[in-house]
Amino acid sequence: MCGLAGIINLAAPRSQECTFHILKGMADAISYRGPDDEQYHIDSKVGFAFRRLSILDLVNGQQPFLNEDGSIVVMVNGEIYNYKELKASLHNHMFKTTSDCEVIVHLYEEKGIGFVDDIIGMFSIAIWDKNKNKVFLVRDRFGIKPLFYTELKHELIFASEIKSLFSHPHCPRQFNWKEALSDIWLSGEAASNHKETTSFFVNIQNLDAGHYLEINLTTNERKTASYWSLQDILLRQGYRENLHPDDLIEGYRELLADSVHRCLQSDVEVGLFLSGGIDSAAVAHFAAEKQDLHTFTVLSQSTFTNEDAKYAHWLAKDLHLPNHQVLYQLGNDELLQPESYKHLLWICETPFCGPEQLYKFHLHKYAKAIRPNLKVMLTGQGSDEFNGGYSTTLSPAENPSWEGFIESVNTMEMNRLHRLQGNIFRVWEEHFGLSPINLSYLKSNDSSQADPWQSYVLTKYRDLQMYNCWHEDRIAAANHIENRVPFLDHRLVEWVCGIPDGLRKDLLWDKSVLRKSLTNELHTSYTHRPKVPFFYGKDVRYTHKMMFHLLKKNNYQLIEEAFSHSDASSIIQVEHIHAIMTYLEDDPEFTNFEFLLRLVNMGLLSKMTKETPSVQLDITSHLESITIKDWHSQEGDIASRLNISANKCEGQDILALNPGVTLLRPESDSEHCIYIAEEGFIQFIVSEEDVGAWLHILCDINGKDTLHTILDRHGVSLEEVAKYIQEAIEHNIILIKQKNLPEGAYR
Repeated sequence: MCGLAGIINLAAPRSQECTFHILKGMADAISYRGPDDEQYHIDSKVGFAFRRLSILDLVNGQQPFLNEDGSIVVMVNGEIYNYKELKASLHNHMFKTTSDCEVIVHLYEEKGIGFVDDIIGMFSIAIWDKNKNKVFLVRDRFGIKPLFYTELKHELIFASEIKSLFSHPHCPRQFNWKEALSDIWLSGEAASNHKETTSFFVNIQNLDAGHYLEINLTTNERKTASYWSLQDILLRQGYRENLHPDDLIEGYRELLADSVHRCLQSDVEVGLFLSGGIDSAAVAHFAAEKQDLHTFTVLSQSTFTNEDAKYAHWLAKDLHLPNHQVLYQLGNDELLQPESYKHLLWICETPFCGPEQLYKFHLHKYAKAIRPNLKVMLTGQGSDEFNGGYSTTLSPAENPSWEGFIESVNTMEMNRLHRLQGNIFRVWEEHFGLSPINLSYLKSNDSSQADPWQSYVLTKYRDLQMYNCWHEDRIAAANHIENRVPFLDHRLVEWVCGIPDGLRKDLLWDKSVLRKSLTNELHTSYTHRPKVPFFYGKDVRYTHKMMFHLLKKNNYQLIEEAFSHSDASSIIQVEHIHAIMTYLEDDPEFTNFEFLLRLVNMGLLSKMTKETPSVQLDITSHLESITIKDWHSQEGDIASRLNISANKCEGQDILALNPGVTLLRPESDSEHCIYIAEEGFIQFIVSEEDVGAWLHILCDINGKDTLHTILDRHGVSLEEVAKYIQEAIEHNIILIKQKNLPEGAYR
């Protein structure tokens, strides 16, 4: 993991001294990406700056690399996992280092830009070919390593991060509100999305994954081309039709194991983020075959309740790997300071910033603080997108199956096609509740030949570039760590995308191909554990509550900063933002909070773009971890540290209203709504429309009958109302009274 920056003169060149001065500022803006070394290569036409995080060949691996006669100059950010095989094939070249990336300069000499087809790895590459008078910028197949550029009046500049471009005196610094507000995923629209990736900043281009940019300095022509196309791979239907499902599963296992083993190549310590899910479990299993590595897990109210943390502890114990359960407490001031959140947002450079990035940033920070030599972190990112990981999430409750999932995917595709047509046919669907317009007609203006499933995969491919890979890179880089993603080995993805249509249901529902490939590798408690989204799930409200309180800090500091400046105030109605905050404060679930946070992020980025703050790493202060030897015996203590009641409400418990709480029925709607008053003041309104049977259960709580008795009277199961009971306890509306204790004794 390193940082690149470059200036390509398209007209009369400036002095090398001036070029160096500008390049120095661009490199300094991303110095945290490469704290170990700083190098420059400047001539009359091209200037390269490189900041290095040394992982292989710690002493001699400085960049840029030059070929034997100095006519080709190369910078590489990333890792070339098959460099040893490639190096062995380059017999007629002299290598000066044992770095994996030096192979690129000689591979390019032999094959030209076609060299990229031979690479297994993650990379962003800059090549200055003095003989051809051309510069090439190349990005890996999934956009794991970032690369941005912008064209100015007389030059083209590029860098690993947008903030580096902003350090150039002539680079535009303006947030693109229209692009952000109309982005399908940012706004939460349920539609497929094949659009090119964007930066959300005016005139800043994001070089798409699997593409290269060619700049001809003789003609000043610029050409962007694709060298790897996921759509082409998806459309090669049937090229694995003859393989038996067992062969597809075994082939997948072999490729995944090889990918994990390759990702371990390093001269420094490697760690692993262990979530408790099947993805990181698979990576941990294959990594443990080769190395004893430290694992790191988020321990929060959400991951405690959804059991992610518990399963991570168990798995690490089974694999004999050290596991650090890093404690995230709701009231932790370090987590919840406006200034630290702005720092995180500026690291990420995108409105897609929130609790996931907050958790992972502090997880990296903790890992770096206690393991200073750790520079590489493995994760399970990229599995869900291609293995059917969201199939169970997207299938409707009334049809939780592959068929139900495909129904949802079809709807997403229809929504995309309606967008292409300008939504002019949408009114017909609104008339009838279903669309009478034929899908093939809607596709008449669509260049894509993908079926709905393939369209969904292409959408997730874009999401990977705009969210997963983007964030994994930034969060790790800000802590002097390189993130590696074994599931995004292109050989593995191509294998999965070759699964025939007739086998998708069997192998891609709930990541069956992955789960089945691990049948003989891991216990069924891991391979059959249902997918639980990171920090989401039945107690996501804990996380939303934490972030909500962040926005309230210092008299709504972040909101005021986001929308008080001229750019934002002309676009966003600030009084409506405050109204939304008031509404959310009365909503125990904090429904749609993430979309409010994205609006705040837009406003903050718009403001910070003009200020271009610096990014600093401070590991003197970090979160603490809990030493867990046996989860079951320590569960109560863990819950206590997280401010969670370890005693869950059971059917034999007796519930009572808290002293001072009164339930009031309005005369106009006595059967369907109640007011909850505390000390004579109405605090909550509960309606049957919102909470269903819980309204009647709450009214029947009397401090005498067991919960089972009350539930039986209304024909309601505990599972149906458990969430509302927990919320009522947290808001001090009810409490649990032990039935075997004397009246008046409470816990």
